[in-house]
Amino acid sequence: MKLRLVTAAALCAFLAIPGAMTTGRSAQAAGDSTPYGHSTEAEEIDRFVRALRTIRGQYVEPLTDHELVDIAIKAMAGRDRYSAYLDDGEYRQLQASNDGAFAGLGIRYEAHGTRVRIAETVPESPAEAAGLRSGDVILAVDQQPVGGAELAAVKQMLSGPEGAAVSLTVLRAGTPDPFEVSVVRGKLRIPSVRLAAVGTVGYIRIARFDRQTATGVSTAIRSLRDRIGPDIGGFIIDLRDNPGGLVQASVRVADSFLDKGTILTARGPGRGADKTYTATPGDETDGLPLVVLVNAKSASAAEILTGALKDHRRATVIGTTTFGKGIIQSVIPFDSGALKLTTARYYTPSGQSIHQIGIQPDETIAEPAAAEDGSSAPAAGGIPNAANDQVFARALSILRPPSTLRPQSAGLR
Repeated sequence: MKLRLVTAAALCAFLAIPGAMTTGRSAQAAGDSTPYGHSTEAEEIDRFVRALRTIRGQYVEPLTDHELVDIAIKAMAGRDRYSAYLDDGEYRQLQASNDGAFAGLGIRYEAHGTRVRIAETVPESPAEAAGLRSGDVILAVDQQPVGGAELAAVKQMLSGPEGAAVSLTVLRAGTPDPFEVSVVRGKLRIPSVRLAAVGTVGYIRIARFDRQTATGVSTAIRSLRDRIGPDIGGFIIDLRDNPGGLVQASVRVADSFLDKGTILTARGPGRGADKTYTATPGDETDGLPLVVLVNAKSASAAEILTGALKDHRRATVIGTTTFGKGIIQSVIPFDSGALKLTTARYYTPSGQSIHQIGIQPDETIAEPAAAEDGSSAPAAGGIPNAANDQVFARALSILRPPSTLRPQSAGLR
């Protein structure tokens, strides 16, 4: 009975991967050069179960059936850096993130040389309540040094369940010695869209694409048009440092600015993976000029929006070449956890794949020289400064005549 259960688990793990159960002919067509390219599905499953049973019986450390199947699923899912098997906790965190809610500390941090520095603390967050400030350098997390660590590793160290405390060793300018700060992770709801009226120009900052983003952009467009009035010269859409998010959210935002045409084409091997998204009639800006700001950290869904607006010549894109993530992940729930799996490539309206290439701006302009914290995008509590942000300054010059340039009169909200 136990072997049958193991076999069933192995079959479920194997069958759960779209396209994994290929015949010899279809495997060859996909470019499979392994010596098992002509094996039948039954033979491959038998090989899998034999390996599982051998490892369980002969590995030097005891392993349960559940552990082995879990290892196998994670290995199969990890075919690229974007695919993964998520346990229950990670799956819940992903769902909350897509809803615009997070369990965290409420800090935005950036690499600063070999150190990690806090670029911003979110108002009314656990970090602010604990006394953390913008500019604080994080030396260690729970006594584990972070100097020289990749930001992804730092994120893992800082992540954890709501209500759990984490200890940060902090160095602050003007304070001679490092000190410890204990922060209890809490529920955060951080808007993905912020806006500002900069003279006669509407500024919209999109930090990520979640389920609230499209509504937030539509609200920002209406608010800025009402605030600025009939003299509005256009909109700046700031996608710098935007890592992406939900494909559907970026499609809906693109639809806000387009009256017709293809937004995105996706192609993949699985059922339903091939899709074409098109704009519906109605441009919420009534054709007002757009300038999109991007950099090397603008990725995924941010590139979908950029590519759609650029290919339709709806916007002028300025900044530096984008990240180049032209693949789509689907989240496939299991009884326990979920698979986040790369299931399709996407193509811009002109039919271009931007994966590992990125989108070249219409005008290439270097990052702001004055951003000492390593971030080129504005903090959530402010707007760019045209005096030291050449990208932002160029966007303003495109959307309004030089004679109208004047100090910014409104902050983000």
